[in-house]
Amino acid sequence: MRNKLSLILGLCAVFFVTTAFDAKPPALFKKCQVCHGKQLTGKKKNPSIVDASYEELYVALTTDVPKKMKRVARKLTEKQKATLSAYIAYVFGGKKQ
Repeated sequence: MRNKLSLILGLCAVFFVTTAFDAKPPALFKKCQVCHGKQLTGKKKNPSIVDASYEELYVALTTDVPKKMKRVARKLTEKQKATLSAYIAYVFGGKKQ
């Protein structure tokens, strides 16, 4: 059931991304930039998330959350996680599966 939900959220988020994000990133995007850098290429000990796929990003926010990200990820709704994952994958060249 969870896989179906994440797939549905992902598809909705991708549709939303292609129609709305060309103008402005989601408000929570700044939280990603604090640790991963303005262009998401990495900062200090935090890795680059450029070229990460939607699936990789969504998993990192939901089921396989890195220790440093747990506090931030815990505060996000499923919709916010899907939206951020879709936005980053779309705008920053997420790998095609």
